Amino acid sequence: MKRFSIFAMLVTIIAASSCVKDRLQPTTPVVVISASDTLMYYWSFNGADSSARTADIGVHSGAYYSYYAAYIDFTAGSGLNLRDGADSGSSLRLRNPYDSVIFHMPTTGYDSISVEFAAEASGSGPSQSAIYYTTDGVNYISTALGNNTFAIGTTFAAYSYSFASDANVKNNPKFAIKIVPLNNNTGTSGNDRIDNVSMSGVKQ
Repeated sequence: MKRFSIFAMLVTIIAASSCVKDRLQPTTPVVVISASDTLMYYWSFNGADSSARTADIGVHSGAYYSYYAAYIDFTAGSGLNLRDGADSGSSLRLRNPYDSVIFHMPTTGYDSISVEFAAEASGSGPSQSAIYYTTDGVNYISTALGNNTFAIGTTFAAYSYSFASDANVKNNPKFAIKIVPLNNNTGTSGNDRIDNVSMSGVKQ
């Protein structure tokens, strides 16, 4: 009888531990980068470099961002998609009226390109956006992306896009991505925040 009681207690403890473990599983999106990938570009928007348009990390010197918005400033950042030992620090805040932000990232010498970033919106900011890219420096398309629209909530979430299916993306000095708000972007209040923008690829 005692043996049965001890066995029952052990089963109960193991089951309870399993339930706790299940509750502690991470719920935030995780960006998985292959070990063969190189971190090509990264913007943290942190510290003294927060207002610099050029990338914190860049395999080529021609990486920068441009924007079409009332103005930009910086606010609390995200812990998602942190790279190269950066902390959450600050994020880029794009103020309404807001048309787009473009990240110019040459892929010269690299293929299997992917782009990752974190984003959130204010309560009156754009809650739907789309991502496009260019291979000629002029025309923006979404051919490699399938569904290129995404929802932006009022807390940061991570987003990841692969461009590997478009052969014109690799080894391309004119490659850039454009993020375009689809709603709530014409007023004089409201904003979107973007943080920890990175590009990864495989060296040819």
